[in-house]
Amino acid sequence: METVVAVYLAVGFLTGLALYAWASVSSVRRHGFRKAARLAGRGYLEELPLNPRTRTASWLLVIALPVIAIWASVSGEWDPGAAVLAGLLWLFYLAMLRWHYRAKARVRRRTE
Repeated sequence: METVVAVYLAVGFLTGLALYAWASVSSVRRHGFRKAARLAGRGYLEELPLNPRTRTASWLLVIALPVIAIWASVSGEWDPGAAVLAGLLWLFYLAMLRWHYRAKARVRRRTE
């Protein structure tokens, strides 16, 4: 059974990699490398904040980090370095959430 799962995962991974490579090569052939990379980066930065998963991931971590901190305090495994890192992650995800809402507002203004 393990061999079947391994082969299934390998075939799926290789198929996905082949499709990604095909899309990348066709885009580079059509636009050239610099323009293809620029268009891909621009599309990623414009579309990522509009993705609903960005908002969900932000809120899940904003809610989860205080719970994890309380759990670590109660169990006696509190580390000040980890607390600083958790605070920085919390700020990063708040910034990502703000980025998402600003991008949605910008799209709404553009379509009105």
